[in-house]
Amino acid sequence: MTILPNQPRIPGDERARQQLFGEDPPCEPSPATLKARLIELARALEQTLSRSTDALRSQLASPEVLAMHDAILAPLTEATHRVAEARHQLLARDVDCPFRIVLMGRTMAGKSTLFEFLTGGDGASVGRGGQRTTRESHIGTVLGQDIEIVDTPGVGAMDGDADYEEAFSQVADADLILWVATNEATQERTGRALEQLADYGKPILVALNCLRDVTDELDLLELLEDPEFVFGGDTLGNLKPMDRHLARAGGRYISAVLIHAQAALMSQSNKLTSDDASDIRRASRVGQLLTEIGVQRDRTADARRAASIGDFIRGELLEGAGATNAAAKIARAMLDTTRGSLNDFKRRADRRVDDARHELMAAFSVALSRRERWIEGVDVGLSDKKINAAWASEMAVLKDEISADVDHAGQRLERDLKQIAFDVADDWAHFDVGEFQELGGRGAIWGNRLVKVGGRFAAAVGTTILGAKIGALAGTALGPGLGNAIGLGLGAIVGLLTGLLGLSRGIDWVSDKVFRNAAEVRERRRVKVRDQLSPLLVQVSERLTQSAEVVRAAWQQAVDQEAARHSVWIDMLEQAERTIDHTIALELEPILSQVDTEIARELLRIMGRGRAASTLTRATRWRGAGMAVELPEPEFSELVLFPIAEDIERVLPTTASATSSASAIQLVRNLSDGAVTVNEWTDSQVSVALAHPLALGAKEAWQSLASAHTGIRLNISEHIERDAL
Repeated sequence: MTILPNQPRIPGDERARQQLFGEDPPCEPSPATLKARLIELARALEQTLSRSTDALRSQLASPEVLAMHDAILAPLTEATHRVAEARHQLLARDVDCPFRIVLMGRTMAGKSTLFEFLTGGDGASVGRGGQRTTRESHIGTVLGQDIEIVDTPGVGAMDGDADYEEAFSQVADADLILWVATNEATQERTGRALEQLADYGKPILVALNCLRDVTDELDLLELLEDPEFVFGGDTLGNLKPMDRHLARAGGRYISAVLIHAQAALMSQSNKLTSDDASDIRRASRVGQLLTEIGVQRDRTADARRAASIGDFIRGELLEGAGATNAAAKIARAMLDTTRGSLNDFKRRADRRVDDARHELMAAFSVALSRRERWIEGVDVGLSDKKINAAWASEMAVLKDEISADVDHAGQRLERDLKQIAFDVADDWAHFDVGEFQELGGRGAIWGNRLVKVGGRFAAAVGTTILGAKIGALAGTALGPGLGNAIGLGLGAIVGLLTGLLGLSRGIDWVSDKVFRNAAEVRERRRVKVRDQLSPLLVQVSERLTQSAEVVRAAWQQAVDQEAARHSVWIDMLEQAERTIDHTIALELEPILSQVDTEIARELLRIMGRGRAASTLTRATRWRGAGMAVELPEPEFSELVLFPIAEDIERVLPTTASATSSASAIQLVRNLSDGAVTVNEWTDSQVSVALAHPLALGAKEAWQSLASAHTGIRLNISEHIERDAL
């Protein structure tokens, strides 16, 4: 299905709009009211983050989960403090101050020269070609205009981190960024600053400053006679890197003006005649820049101020929401890691316990085989008293051997379980937490911390086992754990053997007198020894088999108890995950939506659309796409038929009565200048194809806005075939 783009009337056709929809009710923009409302919402978000942090702190109170506690709470605590600080800054902010321009750009681009010209200075602060001349910000007033302008340090100087921070400290209060670039190739190292400005959502006007030195009379004459030659350069080519950096953050500049700041400043010299000054000023092309600044002030000052107020606090609130989402991802990743490593440890440990039981039975079998050989090899020529004494001694040796077998099996089991614990910790330390690794800077920081924490439960198991001592006399080192199980097993078997020794009765040779020769006597004695002692060994074997199962069960119980102890961690993390998800869905998202709605309502008032402002249901702003507003009828149709001029943000109307997928398609229809072909339309996903290519970063911005505003996953493809239309 192909949908043609909206065919709106001329944006300025006010008479037709009023005839169809009536006059807009009077409404006065109020920056102070917007400020108060945003402060109220910031306080609500701060309280929400604080409550969530307190709840999580209580849920993760166990000392054993301290690492998890810190990893989850740290971003929330930091976000709470940042939101509180931003609220205090907004509270102290003067929303009625003059239109404010902040000069920014790389070092030696000519910012200070332009500042001196705009403020009527004498050039005293202008550098002489060295790096980092301006080390602090300077504030002045544009000559003859009610415009405040700030000169900042360069953001591309070597080792200029302090300069970078100082420059960006002035951005929050800016209504317009005047980015001073040069007609030379853009430095890649200034890209980070451009991307950050786009992140802040600040409007950017570019002044491409020609660096050709015209202090020499001949060079100045060349500028006057052949300015195209002096300016020269690949202007469009120099702007492309700026386009790329801004687009990465969904931003773009308003326009670019080519100027010669040095010539403009020279034109103010009192040594020149008025005609010469006028010629030099005209050649500098700075008049075009002043005209553009005037247009921005006159046409957009109120809207810029509202957007500046809103974006200042909005950025910090989004950071708070982002930190909460990061905490949720940390909790989920830790939960997956803990579950996985626990299951892995349990599986390996259970198998090792079964192996230990088989090893124990094999050792018992060897010990009993020695007793069988003893019975067959005993000297039956000895007196019954001596044979009984030898048998008692042999049974004592058997008891020691069995005790040693149990002890050694327990030692090996404990050592192997310790190694299993460390192996599991190492394996799960490299656990792939999927999309969590895709969060960028902040996500990577917490991701690295998570890797260190990932197998900590297993390391704790290993540490516990490492501290245990083996043997029947030291079985309480682990409390009800593995060491105690080994001690109990030894005690049970020693008691069993003592009881079995009591079953042996003395061998008596009284009946030997019935035999007539020595051979018959020896054979008779051999049979008697076998008949009396072999059944005893059978009983011992049966009891040892039973006891081996008891010991295996004790060992298994110790492993299960250790696993159960760590299952408590899973319960804690599950509760923490539920708390964070509740905070995001039921508290943070509504607050953030209300912030966008309040900013949009103020902008609509400033744009003269009081009816739409008063009926606005909700709004979603996305840098690089625009401002989606949800309206009832007839206000929706009014904005579609009579769109608002795109001076600040593109206003994209959606109707409150439409389905989410229909609203997503409406957004694309508003954004696109050509036909839109709908390839898929479901309750959760919409796929469209456009007949024209999009600007860099626009596709991602459109898709993100549609997802944030409607909850629909929007897939956009470009360059569809003409015959498919």
